[in-house]
Amino acid sequence: MSDISRKDRIEDEIIVDCYDEYEMAMGWLCYLNDNLTFPFEASIIGDIRIGSLQEGDSVNVTEFINSDKNDVSVYNFIATVGIEKDGHIYDIPLVNLKSVDCENDTFNAIEDWRYWCEEF
Repeated sequence: MSDISRKDRIEDEIIVDCYDEYEMAMGWLCYLNDNLTFPFEASIIGDIRIGSLQEGDSVNVTEFINSDKNDVSVYNFIATVGIEKDGHIYDIPLVNLKSVDCENDTFNAIEDWRYWCEEF
């Protein structure tokens, strides 16, 4: 999907009719809740190190962890997911994942979120 069509789809489907940061964050929250199907396989990307996790590690993503709904804005809303690796559970930002084996809707949701975080 081109960046232009991704941007248009995000504006037309995810944050359509949003008037402030809170509404945009809630739009993203609903979109991610509706489109992420668990579990799925992913790899860690970006400059991140949490516990024994590091860039390039393969992980099993088990759940979407909602942020604090009382303090939600596009700029402080960090989509996090539960990761299982070596019998440990970690919470990491969704933006630090690249899907490896997942349904198309899940793949698109991850890519949409990463695009949004990088561009806006």
